[in-house]
Amino acid sequence: MTSMTDIFFTLLRLSLNVNKNSEDCCLSVFANTQSKDWERLFDLSSRQGVLLLSYGGLQYLPAKLQPPRQLKLRWCVNVLKGSERYEYYKSIITKLSNLFSDKDVEFLLIKGVTISELYPVPYLRESGDIDIYLPEESEQANDLIVSLGVRMENEIPKHTTFVIDGIPIENHHTFFDTTLHFQREGRLYQKMENILRGMLSEGAYPSVNWNNVFQLPPQVAALYFIGHTFRHFCCLDMNIRQLCDWTIFFSKHKNDIDSKLLSSQIAELGLEKFVCHINSFCADYLGFNPYFMIPSEEDAHAERFIMKTVMPYRATLKMHIPVVNVLRYLFRRNNIYRRYLGKVGISEFLLPEIRSYFAYLLKRRWRQVSKVQN
Repeated sequence: MTSMTDIFFTLLRLSLNVNKNSEDCCLSVFANTQSKDWERLFDLSSRQGVLLLSYGGLQYLPAKLQPPRQLKLRWCVNVLKGSERYEYYKSIITKLSNLFSDKDVEFLLIKGVTISELYPVPYLRESGDIDIYLPEESEQANDLIVSLGVRMENEIPKHTTFVIDGIPIENHHTFFDTTLHFQREGRLYQKMENILRGMLSEGAYPSVNWNNVFQLPPQVAALYFIGHTFRHFCCLDMNIRQLCDWTIFFSKHKNDIDSKLLSSQIAELGLEKFVCHINSFCADYLGFNPYFMIPSEEDAHAERFIMKTVMPYRATLKMHIPVVNVLRYLFRRNNIYRRYLGKVGISEFLLPEIRSYFAYLLKRRWRQVSKVQN
């Protein structure tokens, strides 16, 4: 009997097309798929942030293997909305680009659309917020955005958040949050921050497909992408879409990345095991062909751990979470740190994180009260 996992990842591999899939590749997994299976697949794809991408895989299926008409129409509606949303994102980026170029400020995009443009069909990669990075001019960028009549929503050491025409904008002061309560992870990101800044000082930024919009050089983006993925994984906030991003980014930039340099940086940061495990997962499930930190047979055993960590992902979490579930969440995170950063004691990780969590709840509650009063 074909599992839902097999169907799900076959569709994604077909859509990503990173290993030149042919139309008759693995189509047998769809032979006995019923209406209820397609409904489950639709829900799973939506939860994992790949609803549009999985639709791309449907285009490789013959008519007799396609989902029921009504469900496919729902899929099509979402794809149409995704296309419109992507064009809307590009219009916001153009608006910001024009704003900054008028003041001779270089506009640098990180993640997001720069990864979407690597996909066979860019708008099939679902977008969230827009991340910008202006290393020496982040405060000026804040002032310029405010000059549009946009209110600053939030500010943390890593970035300032705005909302322009309904789209969240994060103006990054740094790549990573180096002020984490779990200091071992904070030190890791500080080290990575230093490496990235040193690399950025050595060269120019390549442009995106629009005028006056730039992106990180592939070598810099590769290391940043690994650190960003590790952070999301540690917070149990990673979904399959991010693993698709990993697959497409490193596949498309194979000729642009010095694999020896990247591997040495990964080893210096102590993230060899994590990168090998993600490479192994992406190779087996998404068709990636690793060329740095080549996974071994032992790394394949970790795929189950990756799957168990990523598949329960929910886009929106309940705000009032029982204390038992909070502790379970923190213990699961502690297990990740023990696996990838070495033995981590309760006093080093758990107690600071509990204090941080309840401080966050109090701060959020205070904001809600303030909004009501205002």
